[in-house]
Amino acid sequence: MNKEMTDMDKVLRTDGPMKMALCGYGRLHVTCGPITLHFDRGEFLVFADSVSRLAAIVKQSPATLAPLARQGAHTEVCH
Repeated sequence: MNKEMTDMDKVLRTDGPMKMALCGYGRLHVTCGPITLHFDRGEFLVFADSVSRLAAIVKQSPATLAPLARQGAHTEVCH
């Protein structure tokens, strides 16, 4: 296991919990430390669906093993 703190770990540790807000203009704002993502309704729904699918994969995987990518699935390099 890599003992180095990731950039996201540093952000979460020093700047508190994630915040989400729906503004009066119909935009959604997700803030994690110094980073804020701004979405319109459609963008947020796509983002939320993607996070939900990833959460389902993580729930089915043992905590000690990285989930295996499905063959043919779109994956991104994590480093």
